[in-house]
Amino acid sequence: MLPLLLISTVPAFTLLLVAPATKPLCKLARELGLLLLLLATELLRHATAAGRKLRGLDRERGARTTTMPAAPRPKPETVAIPAAAGLPVLDLPELALDRVLEELSPASLAAMACVCAELRDRCSGDALWGRHLRAKWGRVLGAAARKEWEAELGAMATRASAPRPARRRSWVVDSLACAWPFSWIACRLLKVDDAAVAPAPGAVAAEPAPAPVPAATPTDTMAMWYRALECGEFWFPAQVYNREQDGHVGFVLSCYDAHLRYDRRTDTFTARYPPHGRKPAKEEDGVQWSRIRAPPVSTPAHDLHASDCLEALRPGDHFEIQWRKNKDFPYGWWYGVVGHQASCNANEHLCRCHEDDTIVLEFQHYAPGSRWRQSTVSRKDHMETGDETDGFYGGIRRLQTKDEISTWRRFWPVDVLN
Repeated sequence: MLPLLLISTVPAFTLLLVAPATKPLCKLARELGLLLLLLATELLRHATAAGRKLRGLDRERGARTTTMPAAPRPKPETVAIPAAAGLPVLDLPELALDRVLEELSPASLAAMACVCAELRDRCSGDALWGRHLRAKWGRVLGAAARKEWEAELGAMATRASAPRPARRRSWVVDSLACAWPFSWIACRLLKVDDAAVAPAPGAVAAEPAPAPVPAATPTDTMAMWYRALECGEFWFPAQVYNREQDGHVGFVLSCYDAHLRYDRRTDTFTARYPPHGRKPAKEEDGVQWSRIRAPPVSTPAHDLHASDCLEALRPGDHFEIQWRKNKDFPYGWWYGVVGHQASCNANEHLCRCHEDDTIVLEFQHYAPGSRWRQSTVSRKDHMETGDETDGFYGGIRRLQTKDEISTWRRFWPVDVLN
């Protein structure tokens, strides 16, 4: 009766424990309760197996010591128990079950996958995890991040196809991984356990290694990608506004390419910027979500962006332009506004600046008279212009939406720069 009672109550307790928590203490209590439940399940499973083994030995011993056969006893009537009676949630209609799973948080969905094999298959599909990935990470992940993740999947498939000694993961590690679905405990234990399975460099195999099989792309990649991002195991390309904010005003209203890694303990990122000339790569900790964006164009940081908006630029239009200090540096994107010609009185009815071959670029966060306040580019044949003193201006991108403009304006400096 005890195993039947356990099987009947485990799903109810699991659904209760994986319910979304609104406070940190509730979340901690939920995870501790789930861990105790998993440990109790394993303990009772082993105790039940040991009891069955002992009962079998007693029956064998009694059969050997009995001299006369016992009178046959009437067999009790057996009641057939449906296979899914222990998991009534699986009796729900398909649409209802899918709707329930869609409402679960990522941590709860990962915990639900630990209940049984069928729920594991249902809870690891790309459709469910794709929604969570877009909801949390969609604003900072672009096409470049997707491309690098696909390359990482290919490398994972290659490593998986390499021969290595067979070793079963400890059930303790699996239980802890289910109890803390995306916490540092699960990430660290699983990473260490996988590393322990991998062969040591230079090790000599006792038997000849089998021929490698063609690498297959892993399935359910959305769940893997979400976990890699959440655990900080995947550095993804993005752009950071106002890099190096530790008292450095030289990057105000700029946006630079970087590779970022998430730290779930602080809910911030570590940004790694590419080398600037002979300067080594630099890292910045504590980068907030609000300072990160997915690259709006696919132009690499060292390449000139093709400007396709020059003919349409008018005074008052908002833009971002590539700029770098010298030829060895990567480009960054800088915010500005199209200005009027010196001969124009800025009257919107009389202005003809859009007909001029020269475009005035204004960076209004610099004080009037500053050498960084204004620059000009050719509307007809603009390429990279500048020198080693004032830097080099590259491609121009016109801002199309109010969201882009308001995002730049949020970083407007308190004081005018010189």
